[in-house]
Amino acid sequence: MSGQHVSARDSGNSTVWEEYVDIALVVANSLILLITSVVGIAANIFVILAVYYQKSLQNANNALVVNLAVIDLLRCAIDCPILLSIVIIVYQRGRVGDLICDTQLVSFSFSCCIQLVTLACISAERYQAIAQPFKASNRKRRIMVLIPLTWTLAIPVAVSCLIFLKDSPVHVRCQGRQRETSSSYDNFGLYMLFPLWAACFGVIIGFYARIFALVRSHNRKIFDRGAFPLSKKDTTDDKEKKEETTVVEDGREKSEQNLTLSRKIKKYTIR
Repeated sequence: MSGQHVSARDSGNSTVWEEYVDIALVVANSLILLITSVVGIAANIFVILAVYYQKSLQNANNALVVNLAVIDLLRCAIDCPILLSIVIIVYQRGRVGDLICDTQLVSFSFSCCIQLVTLACISAERYQAIAQPFKASNRKRRIMVLIPLTWTLAIPVAVSCLIFLKDSPVHVRCQGRQRETSSSYDNFGLYMLFPLWAACFGVIIGFYARIFALVRSHNRKIFDRGAFPLSKKDTTDDKEKKEETTVVEDGREKSEQNLTLSRKIKKYTIR
């Protein structure tokens, strides 16, 4: 009898501790999502308004930054509240409706695709701005093509994730399933998110490495070798200028000598 009471008491203590741990996780996740949503919305609105009111910031490169701020604003305003509702509803009921789960999957995949592709485009445009700084018209044309392309590319990615890849960790927990019982787990991250992230990250590293190499070679030409070698035309012009200056200086010296001689002659004649 005493052994049964001890085991019952231990099981009761374990369930109480599990309940406390679940409550602490729900509170922590809710606070993180709430703070992320509020701070992200405020910061991205500040970026958009700064570019809108400051004319010096309204250029082609900052158009991609505004595009990144817009999609980040939508993610903080849509995806974070949906995740917050999923955390609370799963704790209370154990399962969330399919509409909320599918909306979260679509919004997450859509925003991730636009963010990663936009970051890759920003790195490419920064390289072009350094390598070819005087081709502003071509840059504007590329930006006008790249921004709609990022949004258009994200649509089939989100639709394919919704149709084929409904086994993300959030989606599995959203439907009340366990990781061990599900037939597949996180194919979304393995076959969609990771390849997209790896491709965009490779593009970013490649362009910033080229920027570093370009700036380093330019600094070597300036500081190590001095000024660039002059052409033949420039050398002949420099020689002609030097000859002109020497002729002018010789003429001045001769005129000064003649003037002093004339003054001496006048003095002797007066005496």
